[in-house]
Amino acid sequence: MTNLLSFSPIASTSDTDEAQSMLSRELCGMRFQKVRDHRSFHFRMNGIRLGRTMIGYNHFDTDTEVDAGHVEDALIFVTSIGAPTITNVDGESIDCSERGAIISPSRRVGLHRPANSGALIVKMKFESIESKFHEIMGRVLGKTLNFERSVSLANGVGAHTHRILNFIVDELQRDNAILKNPLLRASYDELLVNALLALPNNYSNELMEGSSLSVAPRLVRKAEEFIYANATKPITISDVVAHCECSRRALFNTFNSFRGYTPMQFLAESRLSFARKTLLAPAPTDTVTSIAYVHGFSHLGRFSAVYRKRFGENPLDTLRKAQT
Repeated sequence: MTNLLSFSPIASTSDTDEAQSMLSRELCGMRFQKVRDHRSFHFRMNGIRLGRTMIGYNHFDTDTEVDAGHVEDALIFVTSIGAPTITNVDGESIDCSERGAIISPSRRVGLHRPANSGALIVKMKFESIESKFHEIMGRVLGKTLNFERSVSLANGVGAHTHRILNFIVDELQRDNAILKNPLLRASYDELLVNALLALPNNYSNELMEGSSLSVAPRLVRKAEEFIYANATKPITISDVVAHCECSRRALFNTFNSFRGYTPMQFLAESRLSFARKTLLAPAPTDTVTSIAYVHGFSHLGRFSAVYRKRFGENPLDTLRKAQT
């Protein structure tokens, strides 16, 4: 019987409530909708944290239906071992023995775990994926980073990511003492971060071309640098046009051609990114209102709405979790 990463156990229980709690803590909020045979129910979970990434393995002895709700701030890649896990992402049923399921913020997720099914997953915080994007592309996101719901495990980037994950797990199975080597641990973590960002998303074409600094014209780079540096100030499109010494039409046309979004969409995304960082590491006196105003949002209701759409949770929930 497969029991991957057994050297690092997290849970082994026949109690459904305990299993739900462990899954919710380690992955995302989960609720068992149906357990076919409570008498034979048993759940195992193992996992290791490499840094930004976490590799986990879990196994269900009994056929179980799981409602995972909406994922908040994480990117999760799921593949099957043994009986195929069926992952439903926003209505698309994915056989994880053939396709890797890609779970990202705001996606609605359900799972069918047949008896004796195992799942190998890799998870990381979504903000870490966005930071990697910034590192590679030399800029913050101008629009929400959206991943596809699934990817083939037979070829392309899905097969590549799957092989990397299996390679790392196999190496750890052979000798988990390598985790004590910080260089190897960091190299495995970096491999997985890059592989996850390579999964199909709305920036895939740009990422394949490499750093946008060598692709986008100077006008776009100059505008983005100005916007990013002044995102928390009450700047307007006229300020950007004046700084770039160009016409409004030239600015918008160039952004549309090379970015696919407007300068003001980039400004809004930059402000959201800064607000998110502050909410995750607040000062003792910070409130959602004060953080919103500091980062250029004058309408609290509108800020809460766009924040929830962008990150899959209310700003107040982010702040409360950071303060606990």
